[in-house]
Amino acid sequence: MILEETRQQTQSTKQIHREGLTMPVTIKANVKEDIIHTKPLNQDDFAIFGTVIQNPAPEVIPSSTIKTLPPNSVQANQGTALKYLDVTHMKDYYGSAPSQRVANAVMNMFVCSSRSLLPSHDSNIKGLFPVTILERHPFTTQTFIPLGISPSEQEDVCYLVVVAPSLTPSLIDGTLPVPILSPQSNTSDGNDEKLPGRGLPDLNRLQAFLANGSQAVTYGAGTWHAPMVVVGKKPIDFVVVQFANGVGIEDCQEVELEKTDKDICVAVPHLSRNATWKL
Repeated sequence: MILEETRQQTQSTKQIHREGLTMPVTIKANVKEDIIHTKPLNQDDFAIFGTVIQNPAPEVIPSSTIKTLPPNSVQANQGTALKYLDVTHMKDYYGSAPSQRVANAVMNMFVCSSRSLLPSHDSNIKGLFPVTILERHPFTTQTFIPLGISPSEQEDVCYLVVVAPSLTPSLIDGTLPVPILSPQSNTSDGNDEKLPGRGLPDLNRLQAFLANGSQAVTYGAGTWHAPMVVVGKKPIDFVVVQFANGVGIEDCQEVELEKTDKDICVAVPHLSRNATWKL
């Protein structure tokens, strides 16, 4: 009898979580600046949100005769390859999720079409992308790996990485579960990691990065970000790696931005082969 009651309570909780996913929290976009300008995706600027993954030394051709190896690399495959170690860290915090449902590592493919842009009066701007929704995955990192796009195609297609830090917790986000960890915590693999916490996205500190096809990106657990935004002449295929347990509100939480006279928009520049891409 007790086991049956527990099972029913668990099923009820899961149903509530799934329903929660279909009803995003709606917030007003009261910001000082409604136009967000992009910067090239690089690790220094992106560090508080996650990890940029790219070849740190593309000029180095793997060879068994290399005298000095690039940092954080070892030779592999009989000297014909360079292996860069631990380029990103996958995190699973589902052990502290309310449902206690075990998560699995999952790998999905997203085929992302190019987004339509609003016109801009600025001749230096290709167009404006309106930010209407942000999401986060509180209990897992999420890595997007683009396929089939080279830096030589950056005049034709790229993607936006739009992120925001979290505000302090409030009553509005009180029902959104997050990992039960201290703000500064030693994770099981020995790496110190600071999680964003429960709060809603801080729209006044929204940032936008322009990424090319030679860059993958890992969003840290709990990082608010826009759904994938491809801009240019063709779709981009992404392999996406994360953990998931099938409980909607634990896998993904969404915030919709209430429409106003001045929507938040990302100013997308004209794509150029001369753009500076750096770590």
